Amino acid sequence: MSRLAPAPSLPLAVTRTWTQATLKHNRQLYCCRFSADGQFVFAGAQDGTIIRWSLADAASTKADAKATQTPGVLLKGHATWVSGLLATPDGSRLISSDLHGTLIGWDVIAENTDVAQPPNRAWTVTDAHPTKPGQPGWIRALAITGDSKTLATAGTDGIIRLWAASDGKPTGTLEGHAGDIFSLAMHPDGKTLVSGDIFGVIRQWDLSTGKSVRRFDASQLHTRKANFLADVGGVRSLSFDTAGQQLACGGMTDAKSNSFCPGNPAVLLFDFATGKQTGLLRMKKGKADDGPIKGLLFLEDGTLVGQGERLHAICSLEFWNPADGTVLHTIDTPSGYDLDIHPDGRRICTPVWIGNGRAGNGRHATPEEYQPHFGHVRVYQLSEKPAPTPPKKP
Repeated sequence: MSRLAPAPSLPLAVTRTWTQATLKHNRQLYCCRFSADGQFVFAGAQDGTIIRWSLADAASTKADAKATQTPGVLLKGHATWVSGLLATPDGSRLISSDLHGTLIGWDVIAENTDVAQPPNRAWTVTDAHPTKPGQPGWIRALAITGDSKTLATAGTDGIIRLWAASDGKPTGTLEGHAGDIFSLAMHPDGKTLVSGDIFGVIRQWDLSTGKSVRRFDASQLHTRKANFLADVGGVRSLSFDTAGQQLACGGMTDAKSNSFCPGNPAVLLFDFATGKQTGLLRMKKGKADDGPIKGLLFLEDGTLVGQGERLHAICSLEFWNPADGTVLHTIDTPSGYDLDIHPDGRRICTPVWIGNGRAGNGRHATPEEYQPHFGHVRVYQLSEKPAPTPPKKP
C-alpha cells in the first residue's frame, strides 16, 4: 500500500491539487471528517455505518465506479442514514447523527486507539430533535465549541439544541427559526454560533446568553413559486474564515421546480462585523441544473473551497478568491455532500456519489439482487505533487 506522508510543510498550491487517496464503500456516503490528530478519516453512510480509514495506509486508487470496498473499521450504532459527523478539537470524541434523530458520542482518544478495533460508544441520545410526540426528526447539522465542551445540533424541528459533548446531557436550546435548519458554524471566538434555515435566514447566537442577536439575509438561496408544493433551497452550508471576519453561506438560487430541485449553485459572502453582503460567487461551469453548494471551507490563505451537489452527474470542487470572486481552480467531481480540512491545512476530503450504472438507487438487476449506488471519499492534496522517489540501488 502507498504511504500518505504528513504534509504540513508543503506550500499551498490549489491550482496543483491532486487526488491523494480514494476510499470506497458499497453504499452512498453523505458526510466525512478527519480525526483531530489527522491519522484517520471517518465517513457516514446510507446503510447506517461509519467507516474509519487510516490515512497512513490508505491506498491511492483509480476513482472508477466499482464498489470494491476499501478496508476500514466499521462503527455500528445507527439504524438509518448517517447525516453528520464531527470530531471534537481535543480529539476525545467523534460525534455522529442520523435521520432518525439519534446522536452518538464515540470514544476516539487518539493515543488509546487500536487501529484494528472500532471505538466504544461513550453515549447515545435518541429522539434528539422530535418534530411531534413519537415522531423523531432529522438531525441535519452539528457544531462544536473550540474547547470541545458544548455541542450544537439542528434539524427539522427548527430548534438548535445544546449538549455536553463529554456525556451527551442536554444543556439548553436556541429558538427563533421558522423552519428546517440546514447548517451551523461556530465563530473562531468560541462564543458565537450561526445557523441557516430553509428560508435563507441566518441567525447569530450569543452562546453565553442563548439569545439571537442578529439576522443575515440570505433569502436569495430560497425559492417558493406559486406552483411549487414546497419551499426549495435554503442555507445548506456555512463557514467562517480563520480570522472570523468573513462568513460564507452556500446554497442555490433560482430553483426551477420541486422535481429534483434544480437551481444555480451560489455562495453569498458577508462582512461579519457589519452584516452586509459583500459578494456572490458562482461556479465556473455555471450549469443551470446544478444543485446547492453542500460543503464550504476557508483555507489559511483566505481561499474559499466549495463542493457542489448535482443529481446523477458530474459536479465540481471549486476554489475562489473571495476578494474579487475569481475562480482560481475547478476540479470535476461526482456530486458531493460535505467537505472537511485536515489539521495540517494541506488536505481536504469530500464524500461523492458513484452511480451503479442503473437509473435508480436500489433498482433490482434481478428479483433477488439489490443494487445500491456507491460512495467514495476523495482525499485531495492542496499542493504540488511530489516527484516519485527513485528506487534504491541494490
